[in-house]
Amino acid sequence: MINEQVNNNAQSEGAAPEVLDFRTSTTDGDLDLYKLTQPVFFVGFMGAGKTSVARKLARLAGVAAVDMDTYLERREQKAVKQIFAEVGEDGFRAIETEVLYELAASEPKLISCGGGVILREENRAELKRAGCVVYLQVTAHEAASRIHDLSTRPLFGDLDHAEQVAQSRLALYEEVADITVNTAGRGTGSLAREVFSILRKKGVLWQPR
Repeated sequence: MINEQVNNNAQSEGAAPEVLDFRTSTTDGDLDLYKLTQPVFFVGFMGAGKTSVARKLARLAGVAAVDMDTYLERREQKAVKQIFAEVGEDGFRAIETEVLYELAASEPKLISCGGGVILREENRAELKRAGCVVYLQVTAHEAASRIHDLSTRPLFGDLDHAEQVAQSRLALYEEVADITVNTAGRGTGSLAREVFSILRKKGVLWQPR
C-alpha cells in the first residue's frame, strides 16, 4: 500500500522539505515499488505541467516528489511574489540556486523546478551534473490555456510577451535536457506514463528484487 505523506522531519533544524512521499512503508518489510538512482529534474516554461506530471509519476512509481517553489516558500516562510518584491529577481534567483543545490544533494526524488531555474549558468551546470533532466515542452499560448486563474501568473497578461520569454529560454532548456517530451494536446497522466517508461529504460528508475 502506498503512503502519501508530507515530510516535515527537518522543521526543528530550520528546514522544511515539504516532500510528497509515495514510497511504500518499510515497517511491514515491503520494498518500494521503484527506486531512483539519481534525482530527476523537471524543467520547462510555466504551465508545462511539471508539478502535476512529477506528482503523478511519483504515485505511479512509488517514489518521492517535491515542487521547488513550494519548498522554497516553506524554507523562507514567504511567498515567491513577496520575495521578488523584497529582494528583486536577483535576490530570488540566489535563493533558488541554494534550494537547487539542497535538493540535488538530498535523497533522489522527482523535483519540479521553477520555469526560470535555467537562467543561471551555475544552475544549468548543477542540473546536468546532479541528475536526469526532463524537459516538458509547451508554448506560452498553450500554457495559458491550462492555467485556470491567469491573475496568478502576471507574465500571461501579455501573451505575445510571454511567448517571447518562452522562446528566449528554449536553447537553455534544450541545453540541460536529457529527455524532451512535447506536451501539446496531452494530459498529465499520459505524460507521466511516457516519462515513467523512458526513465525505466534509462535505468534511472529501477525495481528492487
